[in-house]
Amino acid sequence: MYITKFANKVTTIVLHDEGILDCNKLSAEKAFENEKMNFVWNSTIEEVLGKDNVQGVKIKNIKTGESSELTCQGVFFFVGMIPSTEFLHDSGVEMDQKGYIPVNELMETNIEGIYAVGDNRVKYLRQIVSAASDGATAAVAAERYIEEVNDFRANVLESDKPVILSFFNPVVERSLAFNTVLEKAVSQSGSKYKIVKVDISRKKMLAEKYGVKEVPFSIVLDKGAAIKQLNCAMDPDKFYTQL
Repeated sequence: MYITKFANKVTTIVLHDEGILDCNKLSAEKAFENEKMNFVWNSTIEEVLGKDNVQGVKIKNIKTGESSELTCQGVFFFVGMIPSTEFLHDSGVEMDQKGYIPVNELMETNIEGIYAVGDNRVKYLRQIVSAASDGATAAVAAERYIEEVNDFRANVLESDKPVILSFFNPVVERSLAFNTVLEKAVSQSGSKYKIVKVDISRKKMLAEKYGVKEVPFSIVLDKGAAIKQLNCAMDPDKFYTQL
C-alpha cells in the first residue's frame, strides 16, 4: 500500500488461495479496496527478468505448475515479520513474546558481551539503513568491550599487587584532583598498591559492574576480588590512613 503512493500499479504475488493474506484483517481489507493493487494467487516468483534494469518477472503457479511473465519496473521481496531467533531459546538471551531481542543504545543484550543488531531486535524501523547503523554501533561497542576485558585482565587480575580502581570523569574536576591525592597517598604507603584509573565516560562496563554512580570513586581489589571501598571525601592529609 505504501508503494502505491509512487507507482501506477502494484501487483502482489501471494502463495495462498485467493483472499488469504498473511496480515491482519484490517490491512487486508484496505489492500483489497486500493484501486492500484491487484493480486496473483497461489504463485511465487521464479525469476527476475531484465539485463541492466528490471523488466519483469517470471511467475509460477504452485498448484498448476504453469509459468507466466509479468512486465514490471521493480521487485520488492517480503519475507515476513517472524524473527529468526529460535536458536536462542534457552540461551539466556532475553526476548519478547514475538521473539525480538531488546537491547540498549549500545546494542547490548541482557548478557554481557552479546549484542543484537538488525531486524531481529526490538526497534521502530526495520530497513537496511537502520540495520547498518545497528551494526556500526555494535562493532564499536564490542571493540571497546573487548579492550576493557583485556585491560582488566592484564592490569587487575594478573597484577602482583592489590589494585586500586580509581574512577574519574575528565569533566569532573574534583575527580581529577582526587587522583593526585590518591597517587600521593599510595606513595606514602610504600607503593604497596597499583593504581588503575578508569574513565567512566569511556569504560562504562567497569563503572556498571562496581555500581559507580558518581566520581571520584575508588575500590581496592586483590586478584579481582573487592577488598574495600575507599572514602574519597576524607581530608587529603588523612586519606593515606585508609591504606
